[in-house]
Amino acid sequence: MARTPRKQAESEIYHVVCRGVGRQDIFEDDADRTYFLSALRDELASRDGETLAWCLMNNHVHLLLRMPLNELSATMRSVGSDYALYFNRRHDRTGHLFQGRFRSEPVETDAYLLTVVRYIHRNPVAGGLSRTCDYRWSSYRAYLGLSEPVGLTSCETVLSLLGGVDVFEQLHGEAGTGERCIDVDDDRRPLRDEEATLLARSLLGGMHPREVVLLPRPRRDEALRKLLSCRISVRQIERITGVSRGIVSRVRARAAGTER
Repeated sequence: MARTPRKQAESEIYHVVCRGVGRQDIFEDDADRTYFLSALRDELASRDGETLAWCLMNNHVHLLLRMPLNELSATMRSVGSDYALYFNRRHDRTGHLFQGRFRSEPVETDAYLLTVVRYIHRNPVAGGLSRTCDYRWSSYRAYLGLSEPVGLTSCETVLSLLGGVDVFEQLHGEAGTGERCIDVDDDRRPLRDEEATLLARSLLGGMHPREVVLLPRPRRDEALRKLLSCRISVRQIERITGVSRGIVSRVRARAAGTER
């Protein structure tokens, strides 16, 4: 199935979301976060791109970037590949780190630009990581003139629209307007078998899911529990592993404590 082409923004401003495969964490500590931001900063500098806002959550990233669409795609491929290689080496891990390709949406109006900026900065509050927008791993502090972990944020566009820092702070204290932005949980369509296989290999440390049926029962059931913890259905697990639906269902029931 062909991928849907990305929508091009006349403004060249895009809200970008990257998430971990199977909703797994993509940052273990501050060293990981700093590496990701540094890689993004260096890549943007080489392509004349700008970061208008950003936020690092545990298992996903929000970015508001200004650059041509072709440069955006190249930037995210490069940063994603660089960071995944670093992360896997540092944490003795194998397999894919990010869930498919990154998501993006054009930001065409000043009003929606401000909506996205507020949405990104309020993400840690909504996600329970912070009680206020003053969260270390976002661009919010840069807008207040405070230090940020890596010099990354271009604040002029947003502050010029608002007229200064005071209005910026007021914007982030207001209730939402009801407009929706793309987020990590928006894509709820079922996985295709090839996507499920890719996700399974990552969850299983590089093992092809077809090998699960050959494992001793304790290891087989452990592997099945890992697959059941994500967006892979029982029928799909049966198709990609060759393990019968009845066995998969029993493993799920035992994991949930509902087996009779």
